[in-house]
Amino acid sequence: MGAGHLDGNGRIGRMLITLLVEHWGLLDQPLLYLSLAFKRRQQEYYARLAGVRTEGDWEGWTVFFLECVQEAANDGVRVAQLLHALIGRDRVRIIEHDRSTVAALRLFDLLPENPVITVPLATQMLGMTAPPTRKAIELLESVGVLRETTGKRRDRVYAYREYLDVLTGED
Repeated sequence: MGAGHLDGNGRIGRMLITLLVEHWGLLDQPLLYLSLAFKRRQQEYYARLAGVRTEGDWEGWTVFFLECVQEAANDGVRVAQLLHALIGRDRVRIIEHDRSTVAALRLFDLLPENPVITVPLATQMLGMTAPPTRKAIELLESVGVLRETTGKRRDRVYAYREYLDVLTGED
């Protein structure tokens, strides 16, 4: 079996998954990251696809697919719990900081949707001028929520690194 054949199986598998999820009306929007479950079980993934192609084993494929959905759902719950704990811990650190500001707390609340920011972006997000926005970023940096990623003095980029690490599975 050549690599091209396996790539074809992968495309067919992704197409089958998309069609089945849509047909069954399982999700209004993509909430599960099934690719990781398939990658963990890559040999079985290819074997199940081959079974559909060569033997018409749709039942075996469907059982495998639903096991992967369950695994992806469990992964999603675990990540959601980790994010909830991280956000709760960091919110307390900000509130308890002696220089805490409303702007810093508002910016923190916007970070899950925008975990990588610049001063101009944060200024726009907060609807404030640059000086209080910079102070908010400095406070979030001082408590360890934001980290500057470029090492530059100008055009700096800040990331909610721990949040991104949880999302990407890095420790």
